[in-house]
Amino acid sequence: MKLNKRYNFVLLLTFMSMQNEALAYTYRPEGKTDPFAPLSLIRPTLSGSTRLQQHEITEFELVGTLFGKEPTALLMTPDPKEGVIAKVGDRIGRHGGRVVSITRDRVITREPSANSVPGQIVQFNDIVIPLSKYRTSEPSKELKK
Repeated sequence: MKLNKRYNFVLLLTFMSMQNEALAYTYRPEGKTDPFAPLSLIRPTLSGSTRLQQHEITEFELVGTLFGKEPTALLMTPDPKEGVIAKVGDRIGRHGGRVVSITRDRVITREPSANSVPGQIVQFNDIVIPLSKYRTSEPSKELKK
């Protein structure tokens, strides 16, 4: 296939302008994050978008659990004694923790360790919220019958 001279000239000009644009580009790092900086694995302090994220995990108190389609836990917050419902997978605590499992007498949560070193595998701490001994009671005799 033979191309005419005019078409070749247009292709040549286009190619040259593309090269000039590529050579004219300079990278300006002002206001940009360094793409080669190591990721920081320091425990983030979250502002707490939910009531579960507004307190430390150890401050919660397990009042009861409910098992239906998915297990649910009722936790009491420390400050304004109010109940909060938690399910498996919910974010909990100020340091990016998650609810891992819910059983009859405990809620197991997992959050990143404070000892994690940037560039290495992230270590996790499991924190158990036991059933509150002050809130437990035996079912009434009427319910046992």
